[in-house]
Amino acid sequence: MKQTGRYLVILAFVVAFWNTIVIKPLKIFAVFLHELGHSLMAVIFGNGIQGFRINLDESGYALTLPKSEFSAFMIANGGYLGSVLFALLILWLKRTALKKYILGASAILLLGVSIAYGKSVFTIIYAAIFAGMILLLYMLHNEKLNDWVIDIIGVASAAYAIYDTFVDTILLQINLHFNLIPGWGASQPLTDAVQLQKMTHVPAVVWGIIWLVIACAAFYSTIMHGKRSTAARGKKKAA
Repeated sequence: MKQTGRYLVILAFVVAFWNTIVIKPLKIFAVFLHELGHSLMAVIFGNGIQGFRINLDESGYALTLPKSEFSAFMIANGGYLGSVLFALLILWLKRTALKKYILGASAILLLGVSIAYGKSVFTIIYAAIFAGMILLLYMLHNEKLNDWVIDIIGVASAAYAIYDTFVDTILLQINLHFNLIPGWGASQPLTDAVQLQKMTHVPAVVWGIIWLVIACAAFYSTIMHGKRSTAARGKKKAA
């Protein structure tokens, strides 16, 4: 199966089983990438983090330590943009010589950060289970299965970041203004976009649209690059 076709199959599967327990572990991993994005920006531009948490209900938070308005701005942007870029980095690294280290490095990172900074028992338990599953996968020595797992994690995480940006930022803000769905978002939650709205006076929905455009463009570029890479390999074999 061509790489682009595989991405589309995975995306269709993820969408079809979106609200089932089958996809929940992948969503939680995407939440980890989101909080990792905040944390990385806090390390680069701020004074680091005090801890982070991911929950079974797919929520989470990072206790960051900004040192200026600029660092707070970068940290707030780091969640959605970081999560989708981390997801696409996984798919990009799969095309390099580092492919065999992706899952192992992801497991070590998740487990190490969770033990050092995790603020809940669930965070550590999830990280331990994830690491155990990756260890079992390596023990099987099945390269094709390894490839599929990398693609599933990457595509599902990117899809979740895009979905979360669209639904929990853009649609939520629209509903808050027009009350299209009574009862949904009755109060203004303190999301990343709302924090940026307070900092910049630019409406939260605008930040959601910016993130969504960047995420979709990056995802499309990754898929098209995979298509071009497959075509190039086909030409080499033909020659």
